[in-house]
Amino acid sequence: MLLRLVVAVLTLFALQAVLVAIVSAVRTRGNVYVTIVAVAFVTAPLAVFADRLLFGRPLDADGRLFLALTHLALGGFLFHFMTLPDRSVTLRILVELLLAPGRALSLGDLTARYGVRTMIGSRLEQLQGGRCLTIASDGAITLLPRGRSFGRAVSAGRRMFRITSAN
Repeated sequence: MLLRLVVAVLTLFALQAVLVAIVSAVRTRGNVYVTIVAVAFVTAPLAVFADRLLFGRPLDADGRLFLALTHLALGGFLFHFMTLPDRSVTLRILVELLLAPGRALSLGDLTARYGVRTMIGSRLEQLQGGRCLTIASDGAITLLPRGRSFGRAVSAGRRMFRITSAN
């Protein structure tokens, strides 16, 4: 049974990853993070009814619920797996070094490829694409309702867990 569970989890994860890749290839201007979340939620009902295919027998209601929650958790894992190389400065440095000729860069070359301006610019573009903020032609950055809601939720979580620094 454990082997079947492992195969089911790997199948669900692979299916989500392939669907995200296909949707991202078709919607080249789409936000990959929104795509990952959408694929996880849209395909969750399919996972519920794939019990016979994945396990060779129908599952009871608890088993199907577990399957759906596992599917959604795998979507969350995919989300974090996709965001880590861009969001984590440490991982981004490793990626830049891996892609560099001879796998080596000077500090100046590394900063030119991925500096604070690049990092902030990339994140602002993603937030704008996610309709969390607008950037006016004069450079003024303004939160939109979605950004305010998300900001409030993150701030509440930071207070609840007593996180005083983003570092």
